[in-house]
Amino acid sequence: MRFSKNVVLRSICYFVFILSYSTITWTSDSQGRAYGDEWLYFVSDNGTTHVMNFSSIPNDTQDMHFGDAYFYLYTRNNIDKPENLRIPENNMSIESFNFNKSNDIKVITHGWLSGENSKWIQKVKNSLLREYDLNVITVDWSELSKNIIYPYAAFSTRYVGKRVAKLLDALIETYGIGGKNIHLVGHSLGAQIMGYAGMFAIEKIHRITGLDPARPLFEIPEISLDCRLDKSDADFVDILHTCGGIFGYKGSYGHADFFPNNGQPIQPGCSGIRQVAESCSHGRSHEYFEESIEYKYDTGFISFPCESWKKFDVGECKEDPTSMGYNANVKRIGNYYLRTRNESKFAIGNE
Repeated sequence: MRFSKNVVLRSICYFVFILSYSTITWTSDSQGRAYGDEWLYFVSDNGTTHVMNFSSIPNDTQDMHFGDAYFYLYTRNNIDKPENLRIPENNMSIESFNFNKSNDIKVITHGWLSGENSKWIQKVKNSLLREYDLNVITVDWSELSKNIIYPYAAFSTRYVGKRVAKLLDALIETYGIGGKNIHLVGHSLGAQIMGYAGMFAIEKIHRITGLDPARPLFEIPEISLDCRLDKSDADFVDILHTCGGIFGYKGSYGHADFFPNNGQPIQPGCSGIRQVAESCSHGRSHEYFEESIEYKYDTGFISFPCESWKKFDVGECKEDPTSMGYNANVKRIGNYYLRTRNESKFAIGNE
């Protein structure tokens, strides 16, 4: 997803979404061939099961929720008391009591039917500030993400991504920060938001980590790379695949793509009926990432470059290991495979 000099590209993604819909015919299968291609079951953070229909455009906006994105700054000075950051108007400087321009910036956001107060975001924030002195910014776009009709939430990612970019632009202009100090992390639709943020930001972002980036309406039906997270959006894009081919990307679009347990459901320790096990697998991406924060370089989630899971599974790829997750080596390029345990602590090191 890279910003084009042609201003038309800034709005073309909506038309790509619409045109992609025209290639699909909705069927009413309760399960079967259409599952995964046109619709999915999805279990939200509170355990409620929803139908994710991405086969047709809603006829109107009657059931659409409108809202905005909100930004909360956490530092070691205010770990439990977030400071609300507001994007300034008319190119004014951004105001903050707690922001430290000497520290790097980590920005985190959630996916569909979730919010900034979700347990995983708070755990990642706490782990980051426990291990490092940082500016951690969480993005709450729950007013938009809680649209029950999935396409509405998916369409909102571009808008939210532009708002994230505007916030980053304000921080860059106010504090003289470079893109090299910024790392964006997003889960599912949140990963697509971070791709747009990287595309629209005035400076090239150093790193984007996509945690099982949303597949429906981005990889299926297939749309232009300009409209989804890919390696053009930052100097280094690393992607953790845990529910590939269902909720998350199946293909490799980052500089480094990591495939724990082949990157597909069912991830170890995820059990129960299909929709529960798949949603659990989708969430494993942020669980692995959160755990990886405590490890140092070349420890924890050790992965190996390989052509395929099949070759890795039979032991053909045992050389040139690297870490998956927070401490991924930004100089490592390609596809990487590894195994995990079925419960926390998930990482098995170099066993």
